[in-house]
Amino acid sequence: PQVNEEISVKHLPPTEPDPHVVRVGWSLDSCSTQLGEEPFSYGYGGTGKKSTNCKFENYGETFAENDVIACLVDFECGEEVEMSFMKNGKWLGVAYRVRKELLGGRALFPHVLVKNCAIEFNFGQREDTYFSVPPGFTFIQHLPVAERVRGTLGPKSKAECEILMMVGLPAAGKTTWAVKHAAANPSKKYNILGTNAIMDKMRVMGLRRQRNYAGRWDVLIQQATQCLNRLIQIAARKKRNYILDQVLCPLVAPGG
Repeated sequence: PQVNEEISVKHLPPTEPDPHVVRVGWSLDSCSTQLGEEPFSYGYGGTGKKSTNCKFENYGETFAENDVIACLVDFECGEEVEMSFMKNGKWLGVAYRVRKELLGGRALFPHVLVKNCAIEFNFGQREDTYFSVPPGFTFIQHLPVAERVRGTLGPKSKAECEILMMVGLPAAGKTTWAVKHAAANPSKKYNILGTNAIMDKMRVMGLRRQRNYAGRWDVLIQQATQCLNRLIQIAARKKRNYILDQVLCPLVAPGG
């Protein structure tokens, strides 16, 4: 089948220079949230770049507030799957060609990465489309249920949730173990909580943000710590599996 989805972009009030990030595309269910920054994760961003496995290349056009991006996947191209995008009804060309044998029968899922933006999706539930659908393509919601693939289901109750807490001195290998354990158990969909994990996601065009914070390491750590505290508060209300990968400094009594 040939499938399609539409995404309408809305910016939220800015709080820093260049505050808005929107990247849309497709990825496997086993991929992380960082669209376009690992294998089998294919994104197209508002900067006019496409990316997969952290490799960014020029593609299409830049897009911003009030633009509508259509994400197209064509599975009827022989031995390949073709992914392309449209901006406000204009086709931007094929962005990715992936051999079906590399996907190994695994399904591609719609994926969006945003920062400080509100977005609106159309999977086919709207009576009117933003722009006309290209011939031969069908909205995901219009596909028969038998042709859809269900994503991994999370824990049904908090009693079924897992929380693993890493214990050890700095540089003892806790983060390495956590990442490997999460990768070895994809069905668990572990969320790793820690400043290292947060900073790894604070990338600019695929590069770790540390390179853009020369001389301001304390600022980066402070921001990552604030994010971690907020994520822990959110995690307490969600039914998910977590790995807490954070060194907790012991309290020392005065004079002791």
